[in-house]
Amino acid sequence: MRTIQGRMKGGHWTLSREDYEAVCQSLDAGRLIVYPTDTLYGLGCDPFDVPAVERVFEVKRRPAEQPIALALTTADQIPTYGRLNAAAQRVIAKHLPGPLTILLRAAKGAPEPLVSSTGLLGIRVPDHTVAVAIAKAFGPITTTSANLHGGSAPATCDAARAQLGDAVDLYIDCGPTPHGKESTIVDLSGDSPRVIREGVVRREDL
Repeated sequence: MRTIQGRMKGGHWTLSREDYEAVCQSLDAGRLIVYPTDTLYGLGCDPFDVPAVERVFEVKRRPAEQPIALALTTADQIPTYGRLNAAAQRVIAKHLPGPLTILLRAAKGAPEPLVSSTGLLGIRVPDHTVAVAIAKAFGPITTTSANLHGGSAPATCDAARAQLGDAVDLYIDCGPTPHGKESTIVDLSGDSPRVIREGVVRREDL
């Protein structure tokens, strides 16, 4: 288990080039990382690496019928992985990047290990410089709270480490997350938004 300490630069968190390379090497090797997002610390791996995704479920003790989401760099990438309709486009334009997880019908480019039995894929575009930089350097990664299933929300790296310990190969510490609260989950696969879980974004704001 290794911890990388982020640093503030110009009001934003960042890592050194060597640290980003180490993160990408870990992901490429099928290892798990804990990284900061705008909501909570996330548990990441290569979403196309089936054994790595399975390990995420094992480490979290998460039920297999509760898929994890995909973290992207920009909202422009979403059509590669999820199918958009008018309602989805409106919500995306208003709230992403930001503390929202959207559920869409999976497109052909979607990583199969993350697609639900009903054909839906969860997608996030986090508003955090380090999370975005990792996804830009490596490609899309998984995102799910870095805790045990049903455990306390990990708003700090220490909180995530206390729950997951040596089961995670690499931790990235960038201090407390901006929101310190889980994302709102909204199903955008239909004609109108359907809130699955209310988090940072309020139901009435969707």
